[in-house]
Amino acid sequence: MANRIEGVTEKLIEISKREFLANGYMNASMRTISEEAGTTPRAIYTRYGDKEGLFAALVDEPAKELKELFTSYMEGYSRRPVDMQKTLFHNDEFEQEYSGYMQSIIDMIYSRTEEYRLLICCAEGTKYATYIDEIVEINESYTLKFIEETGNDVITSGRASTQLIHLLCGAYMYGFFEVVRHGMSREDAMTHIWQLQAFFLTAGISCSTHKTTGNVYVHCLK
Repeated sequence: MANRIEGVTEKLIEISKREFLANGYMNASMRTISEEAGTTPRAIYTRYGDKEGLFAALVDEPAKELKELFTSYMEGYSRRPVDMQKTLFHNDEFEQEYSGYMQSIIDMIYSRTEEYRLLICCAEGTKYATYIDEIVEINESYTLKFIEETGNDVITSGRASTQLIHLLCGAYMYGFFEVVRHGMSREDAMTHIWQLQAFFLTAGISCSTHKTTGNVYVHCLK
């Protein structure tokens, strides 16, 4: 096995990140990456297997970290007693906890802005192209669990369907990731997210954002 030249891997990561950001996964050139990194396409395949392997080296870790953060918080909330779940989002102390959770998401995204931009904006053609949809599925599953466990009759009464819940969860999560798509500043991102939640809370279709988990659910206020 040939010895690897010191610094080539670091250069490949730097150049490939730039190439994928500029052109997206589908149009990114492995030859351009290898030439600018001062190596050969074969060196890339030796290290990463293929083009998607190189892309994965850039986004896999941040993708897992963010998904785990979403999931762990929702799971932690769902494990609380049902009576507590019903009342926590009216609790000022819990509002502070939730604000800290949202801040941790923003901190995570803005600590690796290029990687998350690759994940959200440049992944078409890779297994990561469905990343937001995977987050939506997590969001939706905990929303339905909340509805069932708290005895909310919004679905059984016919005021909403599981399809509507799915669409609302998708609208919320896709709206959430607009902070990445539009390259918002950290400050603007926080403003956007709070405004997004306020919209769901006040929407005239009896739908709201369940602040405690970031879930969307249809409630019994009307």
